[in-house]
Order: sequence, then structure tokens, then C-alpha cells
Amino acid sequence: MPYNRETAGKGGHSDFIRNPDVQKFLGDCKYLREPTDAEAKELAAHFMPAPKSQVANLPRYVVASDASKSDTPISDKLPSTQIGFLKVSHVLVDMEKYANLTDPSNRFVDPFKVADMHRSASPVTFVMPGSNIRYCGIDNVRDGFRRALFDQLCIDRSESQSGQVLARMLVAINGENLTLSANPCCGIKPGTTFDKKSLIKSCDCGAEVYVTDFLRLHEGISDFGDNASAMTRMMNAVEHLLLAGFITQVFEAQPEALSGIAFILDGPLGIFGEPAKLSQRLQSLIHKVNMRLAEMHLQPMLVMGLQKTGALMDHALLLKRFLPDGVLRIVDDEYRNKFITGGSSPAANFGNETYYGQDFLFKTESGRIFNFAIPYPFKDKTFGGGGVAFAKAKVQMSRYGTLVERACDLIRHFEMDLYDNSLVPVALAHRHASISLVPGGKMLDLLVRSGLGANKSQS
Repeated sequence: MPYNRETAGKGGHSDFIRNPDVQKFLGDCKYLREPTDAEAKELAAHFMPAPKSQVANLPRYVVASDASKSDTPISDKLPSTQIGFLKVSHVLVDMEKYANLTDPSNRFVDPFKVADMHRSASPVTFVMPGSNIRYCGIDNVRDGFRRALFDQLCIDRSESQSGQVLARMLVAINGENLTLSANPCCGIKPGTTFDKKSLIKSCDCGAEVYVTDFLRLHEGISDFGDNASAMTRMMNAVEHLLLAGFITQVFEAQPEALSGIAFILDGPLGIFGEPAKLSQRLQSLIHKVNMRLAEMHLQPMLVMGLQKTGALMDHALLLKRFLPDGVLRIVDDEYRNKFITGGSSPAANFGNETYYGQDFLFKTESGRIFNFAIPYPFKDKTFGGGGVAFAKAKVQMSRYGTLVERACDLIRHFEMDLYDNSLVPVALAHRHASISLVPGGKMLDLLVRSGLGANKSQS
């Protein structure tokens, strides 16, 4: 590692270039590569015409979400002591108002109507103790993080103060009772059981146990290391937990309304790392809602993940010039393993622990390419005995009903030129979720240093 203000030598790369071991190593590596023209044409032949409604089957409302984080040092002299800021933004797009953004007399967009749409954004913010921060006088970083997570997810962030807190949502999506696999304080198995009224309890060892320990985010926390990855896991989990909260709240109040709402998440329909078990709960919740809507003779709720980057999107962009416009492919596990991940011994079902949605590749009639996902149309992944049987069932197009067609219609309606492979609602959500380095990041620096008294201690 260089010293502060030390510049790197200009010839440092030559040691790698001249080393024959490096060339041998690179020669032994297999990785995603650009297909030959013949291979690409063969792959393109397996795409099908994308489904399209005669009259676009669009929802009444679209809710788009995006999240971002910033790990902020409390002082220039203490760069490894940090506070974590998380922000999740939701934008509600009223489709009727969106259709009226353009003045029919001159075809220009009305800036006042656009400003009103921006005001519909609803950011949710979280602040967490990061590296080397002890919270509420707790004597170690890990347990302080556990307590802070509980406190943050117990805040009622609804405008009506209706009691819709994320900690209680954890219990709800687990079937009204939640039992930890083990208590984090002493490792006793099985762990504590919680209900909606009891979100914090005492373990037999005397330590406090929180319902939010279910997420296991504390397992990525170190008393001395960089805890940025735990913040990323939390950001991923909270964004999906908020989705569950919105769906549940509407479902309990007016279930039929969900038939006319589309939810778009910026990213895959998957939860990774320690809180991955949430993905199974999301899949079950969405399936329950859609079964209820089917009983009411209504079309299912549309939930869609939109992935802008990653290996699958890299693959799609390599193929793009060989694909005709207006085509679609459902990404089965065999295709993914052979052309994208390259695993020699693939799992029986890709993403069995982490994903709750099926990936599709879609090239629109205007030539833009998208990687979107739709939730699996099953209560869980035990269908047909699970494993390979589920992997085959999840790629049968007929099981998704009109959802694929509606997703394609929605993408066609909202695709835009401003950013590559982007949709208007997601771009709006990203604008309100992102924390800019300047001035946003600078203001967070000042807030942390002022709030923790770092400036006073240095003066």
C-alpha cells in the first residue's frame, strides 16, 4: 500500500508483462468470451418473438425502487472509523398523469407536471454504525450493529404512523411466528421465537436477542475490519423487505388494487449473503397474493426486477448485434451454465437459495436490450420434488400466464434514450436514491463529524 500522496512508479506493470507464469495463468483461465459469428447466430436462433398485446396491457400505477449507500469516515485522521448511510427511494408513477406529461398542442413535455412526478418520490433513510463504531455504549461493534439494526427497523416510517414497521414485517412473512436458528449471543439452538408483539427478548444467558437477528447481518461484522459488505447486504435486504411491506399493506386493505400495480426493482429478484432466506418468503408472499387475485378473477400482480449489469447482461450485449429486434429468451439453467457461468458441476437449480425470480433477455423493437426477471409462479421451490424438476418447471412459459407479455409491454412503454437499457420509473427512483459524492457525500461527511464531535476532539 502506498503512503499518503505517494504516486505509483510508471514501470510497475512490467514485472507482470515479463513474467511467463502470468501468461500461463491467463492461458489456464476460462471466462465469458465474445462468441464467434457462427456461435452467435446459433444462439440467436433460439430466441423467440417477444409477446405483445394488441393494446398494451399496462398497469394503473407503477412503483419503482432503487437503493444506495455511503460509508463515511468520521474524520480525515480516522478513515477506517465509519458511519453507514443507506437510502431506498420509491417513485409512484400514475400512468394517466404520465400519459398527459406532453402538451397535445405543441408536443413538448410540461415541466410543472414532471416536477410533480418528482415530488411523488418517497426516500427512506437508515443510518448504521460502521467500522470501529460502538453503538449505545455496547462494548463491541458486532452487538452494537445488531441493536442499531433492530432500532432502525422498528421505526414506523409510514406517513399515517400505522405501525407498519419492518421488524414486524419480518414476523408477518414468516407466518406470524419467527424462530431463530440459533441465538447470536451464545449459539443456543433452536433460538428465540418472536411474534408481532414481542420483537425483543432476553436469552437464558442474559443477553438481548432481537427479531432482526433473523437476517444474520451481524455475521458479516468485525470489530476491527471493514464492514462495508455488511452494509451492502443490509441495503439489499431492506429494499426487498420494503417491497414486502408495501405488498402486504395493500393486500390487507384492498387486495384487488394489486392487480393494477406493477412493482419494479432495480436489480435481480434475489437476496444474497446472510439474509438470503428472505427470498423464499418473498416468493411465497407474491404467490399467495396472485392466488388470491386469481380467485377474484383478476390478473396477477406484476413484480419485475431489472438488471443493468452482471454476467447475464454482458452476455446479452455481446449477442445484441446478432439478434433481430423484438425477440425474447427465457434463460434456462443449461443455457446459463454453458454460455455464461461456465460451471463444471452446476447446482441442480441455479439460485436455489438466493433467487425468487426467473431471468429473461428481451431485445425491444427499438433495438434496446433488457435483462428482466419475474417471480417464480410457485409457492416454493419444492415443486416436483425440487432440484432439477423445479429448474425445468420454472422455464415453462405457459406457467407465467400474461406476466411476460405485460412485462414486455411495460418495458416498451417506458424505455428511454437517456441511459443505456433504462426505464423511466427506475431512472427516477435512482435519481432520488443515489447519494452523490459532491455535494451529497460531502454533506454526510460534515454531518457525521459534527454529530460525533470529531471536529471538537481535533481542535
